[in-house]
Amino acid sequence: MKSIIIISHVVNDAVTHGFMPAAKAFGGLTVLITDHKFDHLQLAAEDSNFVPDLILECDVFNPLDIIDTIASQGLDPHIIFSNSDHLQTATALVAEFFHLPAKPWQTCFKAKNKQLTRQHLDLLGLPSVSNWLLTSHSALPTNLTFPLVAKPKEGVASMDVARCNNEEELKDYCKYYWQKYSDTAILLERFIEGPLITIETLGDGKRLIPVGGFDVSLSQPPYFIETAATWNGPLSQQYQAECLAQLAAFGVGFGVCHSEFIISPNGPILVEINYRSIGDGREFLLNHLAPYSWFDTILKLHQGHPVPDHVAIEGSAHIHYVVAEQSGVVSGQPESFQRQQGDISIQYQVLKKAGEVLTLSHSNKDYLARLSLSSPSGTLLSKTLETTLDNIHIRLETEAVA
Repeated sequence: MKSIIIISHVVNDAVTHGFMPAAKAFGGLTVLITDHKFDHLQLAAEDSNFVPDLILECDVFNPLDIIDTIASQGLDPHIIFSNSDHLQTATALVAEFFHLPAKPWQTCFKAKNKQLTRQHLDLLGLPSVSNWLLTSHSALPTNLTFPLVAKPKEGVASMDVARCNNEEELKDYCKYYWQKYSDTAILLERFIEGPLITIETLGDGKRLIPVGGFDVSLSQPPYFIETAATWNGPLSQQYQAECLAQLAAFGVGFGVCHSEFIISPNGPILVEINYRSIGDGREFLLNHLAPYSWFDTILKLHQGHPVPDHVAIEGSAHIHYVVAEQSGVVSGQPESFQRQQGDISIQYQVLKKAGEVLTLSHSNKDYLARLSLSSPSGTLLSKTLETTLDNIHIRLETEAVA
């Protein structure tokens, strides 16, 4: 029987409530392959919206193990897809083995490995920044320029990313980081002054089409937590063509891609390529705003369909994240809600419920809730956003120590 295979790591909303329901509508056997089988089985038992036909377990970071798992089950793959940052290279190799449409695995690997990203940009003569690779066994380079950004060589989102203004702060960062990850490398990049934007693209290997982008607000240094984002803000519209040209030159051309750029005084400079759909709730915001199914359209690319002519998403949208400022216990939190106010759709999603313990990570894992607003006609959202936020109150109390 024809199978739609989704490869995933930890439980993720985009997969469980976006791509998997879309895959079910295709017909055939829906298969989830993961290294966290129990967690996904538990969710499937509790949530009627997540009902894959089969959940298999293997080492999803090993493409040979994935191939063996598919073959040993006698599956006939029709689509092989992943939305995980970590698994794009492995998934591309598996899809290629089964002669299915796939992202070029070399580009996936260069995008995931941030040192290779910088090397590839330099090789192509594309805008980039000075960078240095640091291991726990190496001395600090003598030609460092501060301020700089320290990040894991193969990190995701804003996890363990920090601005260091001098050598003392950098040494403190290294000490903290290598206590957590003793054998992993740190990439140091010259800090770029300027606002952050994103560009979202869809491609079929022949055409790369911009869907739109977000103008992003960040937390105060030294961390880089995204606190809010406005769809098709002035900067993401102004610099879209330049960003698209850089991505195409890099090798992005198939499937969905979410990329981030800093707008420097000399124009956009690539921060990172996340060769998957945008996350943190914004994928559902786009799905709601688009005149088509975001998840269905992406899966069809992996089925061999051409990218549609009209995928640009119009209208206005904004997402606001409620970010914890300290570790503690959530003691008060409104219920999730969704309502319509004229042309504006408002959705509030609780991410940390009352009673949950939060340990500050200075990343998107510190989100307590998110508020999304969208208007297909492009209605201004600022007043509705302000009024809604005024009526939302969350309490976080310091955890008692015995």
